Amino acid sequence: MNSIMLSFFSILFLVSCTTTNKSPYTLFKSYILYSESANENNIKDVAKVYFTQSFLGDDYVTNPDASSQLLFKNHMNSVDKHYEKINHKNGCLTINGYDKEKVPLIFSLKYRENNGHWLIDQIHVVFIESINNFSKEAKCPESYIN
Repeated sequence: MNSIMLSFFSILFLVSCTTTNKSPYTLFKSYILYSESANENNIKDVAKVYFTQSFLGDDYVTNPDASSQLLFKNHMNSVDKHYEKINHKNGCLTINGYDKEKVPLIFSLKYRENNGHWLIDQIHVVFIESINNFSKEAKCPESYIN
């Protein structure tokens, strides 16, 4: 009886571990990983972990402006709210927050799924006059283009 119970709990443990590993990352979790990991010293080395090749282009390593563009996260000092929507292999993440001077701003990010990882494919940063202009839903960067 004890060996049956031990076998049952062993199988239950293995199944729960396997199920947990398959849980998908959300776009916001992917953004947080990028935000906590990328910095001025490593951004060109880790860029392929967080951005699509089509976004990076072929010359991002030698482009002197690439680091500041890839570190767009530095504009936001604190996050207020975020919204995301996913449609198959594409997703959009909108993050409302504040810069260091407490000016409200919005990050609108388009993501593409690549081998189980969400990679940033487009970025749009909007500095707004009032928190009344914060987004109340996920918007893709192209929705800001008139």
